[in-house]
Amino acid sequence: MQARDFRNFGLYRLRKWSFVGLLSTCCAIFASASSAVNPPGVIPDEQLMSFIGKDPLPPGTIPWQLLRQVKLVEGKQKGAKAALMLPEFSAELKALDKKEVKIYGFVLPLSTSQKQNHFLISPLPSHCPFCVNQGPDSMVEVLAKNPVEFSPWEPIVISGKLELVNDQYLFYRLTNGEAVKN
Repeated sequence: MQARDFRNFGLYRLRKWSFVGLLSTCCAIFASASSAVNPPGVIPDEQLMSFIGKDPLPPGTIPWQLLRQVKLVEGKQKGAKAALMLPEFSAELKALDKKEVKIYGFVLPLSTSQKQNHFLISPLPSHCPFCVNQGPDSMVEVLAKNPVEFSPWEPIVISGKLELVNDQYLFYRLTNGEAVKN
């Protein structure tokens, strides 16, 4: 390699890292501006309900606004060294613990198969298989009895036993889940 090639390579690296620095600065400014309006991880109800809110909920399903009635409080889990932010459920949610419920939402698959035994359900469809764009107050883990076939852009109704989970990453689990025919 000639000396000129090394100089051009150095200039290329300098330009590349300057661009990366500028991009990260812009992202940080945007993130701080948007978090001033909504705290990190909190999506406003209008945005969260932008897909499901247009149609009336199927009869007997619990509304997502009810599942969002959770406060985060400082707590400690067994084996944890530091305090964590854990959910404190409303009285209405506590009344649903271990009860049969129906939830209307979009399947967020946890594997690549067309039928899912273990998945998440949410009021928003997934725009990317690796992205989850809402917090634990707007997702329910589902453990299905039988594999559930789904379409990423069509909501489904799923029934099962709701469990309130005392964890910072997962608030709800639906066991013995079954797809309900409309």
